[in-house]
Amino acid sequence: MVELSVIIPTLKPPDEVESVSALKDQSYSDYEVLIQREDSATKARNEGIRRANADKLVFLDDDSIPEDGYLERVADLLDREAVVTGKIVHPRSDVIAQFTTHYDRGNEPKYVTRFWGCNAACRTEVFDSAGMWNEQISWGHEEKELAERILRHYPIYYDPELVVIHSYADSIRDYWRKQYQLELQTPYLWDKEGISATRQWFNILLPALNPTNYVGLSPEHTIARAGGNVARLLGRTRGMLRKRNRTPLSVPT
Repeated sequence: MVELSVIIPTLKPPDEVESVSALKDQSYSDYEVLIQREDSATKARNEGIRRANADKLVFLDDDSIPEDGYLERVADLLDREAVVTGKIVHPRSDVIAQFTTHYDRGNEPKYVTRFWGCNAACRTEVFDSAGMWNEQISWGHEEKELAERILRHYPIYYDPELVVIHSYADSIRDYWRKQYQLELQTPYLWDKEGISATRQWFNILLPALNPTNYVGLSPEHTIARAGGNVARLLGRTRGMLRKRNRTPLSVPT
């Protein structure tokens, strides 16, 4: 039996999965990699959990690049913590980096209320208590929804030395696309939270009508931010219109 099961959802060919190559470069060897090719990230992670041979589960994206010592550190952390997450670093000083402040949890270890699927780990008992990944959310918000359920049973520990390099978006156009995909899922979460349809439409329209959401720190930042706001409006609107006949959406490629 291995110490760690690393679960990676992907639609890429195996030789293009960057995280696997990065893991092979590390000295730690007591792990298995489960490449899951299901049609959504949540389905893939759940199938990986079912296949795992370890009690310690690590979740990475296919383009997460763990820093040296990552596997050994996460194995040690899971000896004393049920759920752990770490620092996520956007690899470039570009305009996209200005939209990654939500990744920054600081440089001190602490307990937090969120994690992201590109850098998270837990023991299998967590899913026995909190339930599996919600397959009604294929990509976007699935970590938030699961974290809220986990916190009813376990704390989430943040270790700033558990680092992965992960690009938030590869371009402005990619950023817009991801904002649209993310917000397709938002009305479903609002329904789960008991927010009325009237209030949901208010939540959609208010940011869209706020002129400050179309102003940036530079011309490039303004273009990215304004387009992202429009993409969120379109995604949430489409999500509202389709949620009555909701089917899980495919993971972005």
